[in-house]
Amino acid sequence: MIFMLAPLAGALITLMNSLNSRLVARAGSLATLLTVHLVGTAALAAIVAARAILRWARPRRNGAEPSPGQTAKRGALPLYAYLGGVIGVGTVFTSTYSYGALGASLAVALGLIGQTTFSLAVDAMGAFGRQRRPLAWRRFPGIALIAAGAACMAGNWRGDLPAIAAAFLSGSFVGASSVFNSRMGRERGLLRATGTNYLTGLSTALVVIAFTAPKPAQFRAAADAVLSAGPVFALGGGLMGVVAVGAMSFLFARLPAFAATILSFAGQSLCGLALDAASGIVNTGKIAGTVLVVLGLGLDMALSARRPRC
Repeated sequence: MIFMLAPLAGALITLMNSLNSRLVARAGSLATLLTVHLVGTAALAAIVAARAILRWARPRRNGAEPSPGQTAKRGALPLYAYLGGVIGVGTVFTSTYSYGALGASLAVALGLIGQTTFSLAVDAMGAFGRQRRPLAWRRFPGIALIAAGAACMAGNWRGDLPAIAAAFLSGSFVGASSVFNSRMGRERGLLRATGTNYLTGLSTALVVIAFTAPKPAQFRAAADAVLSAGPVFALGGGLMGVVAVGAMSFLFARLPAFAATILSFAGQSLCGLALDAASGIVNTGKIAGTVLVVLGLGLDMALSARRPRC
């Protein structure tokens, strides 16, 4: 079941990015960043309020009080568990810049390399409280196939070094945000993790906007652009983001970071191919790259499951 959820979460991320990119084209990066976080925070507040109402309306059984285990104070979380939303703001800026400078194919391929590199390092070192999974030689064939798939998706390797670094960082940021959110989700629940992600992200977005100090006329023009985009583009990215963040936190808490990365990316890539096909676009490089990535993941999982001979 969980191996089916990961590609679905990846497909949702592709749809979310598609909506957000349209909103960026209309209203700009800062307005999109603020809108997405406001919508996501409002959606989570509505969910919390609905849960509170349902709990209040639910009759108590014989007036029973919560058990001691439910009221016990939990241990403090490390600081990084609260940084998923902050890093997510960096993802928006690095991905927007790299997409514009390099094109979608190369930016996506470099993002995959960045996220895969980060997830392999986290698994190998057992960083951020995760189970240590040393990188064995038998895993290299699968990883090589995944790298070849990324190269096929990239097409022409062009562009300046800052844009290439931004694309690589964008993928690394996605991996870091998912790992950090999964730590809070594992110990505080998915709703708390997702809510913290959006609250810290919204706070960071407000700081960035205050630092750039947009003029009132610019602010009104951006607000008008968001409203004129319609409810699908104005609300869709934020609402999908709530589900995507929760799903990725769930996956990274239960799968190795590398497996969660590649499974979700397979869903992203397949959804992207479907969107391209709906627009009459057939990209053989993306198709071949996606096949190689999926084959590489399957080979890595098969070889990782085998015990080395003594």
